[in-house]
Amino acid sequence: MMNCKKAVSMIPAYLEDSLDAKDLQAFLEHIDNCDDCSEELSIQFLITEGLSTLSTGDSYDLQTAMTDKVRESHHDIDVHNRLFLLRNIGVVLVILMTVAAFIGAYMVFLR
Repeated sequence: MMNCKKAVSMIPAYLEDSLDAKDLQAFLEHIDNCDDCSEELSIQFLITEGLSTLSTGDSYDLQTAMTDKVRESHHDIDVHNRLFLLRNIGVVLVILMTVAAFIGAYMVFLR
């Protein structure tokens, strides 16, 4: 399990969308279960996005934007995990087909 110090140090990378899938998943699991780190994420997000919003003159609900970002990150992890599972299933199927082909060839050779 990730500790708070590590999670807080990863917030800038999270906000820049530069965490790999493994780190992103660990980060999100920690943020979902740690009120202090979740609050720190909110603060850093609001500062970063708030300054960006001020410089462009746009206005939008920053709290909703942060919630949407976390929700999208969870979705990205779900998609990544499903693709990883499908890839592994594909590898197993290829191995099974290869074994079946060798067994078939061996059976033909024995006749």
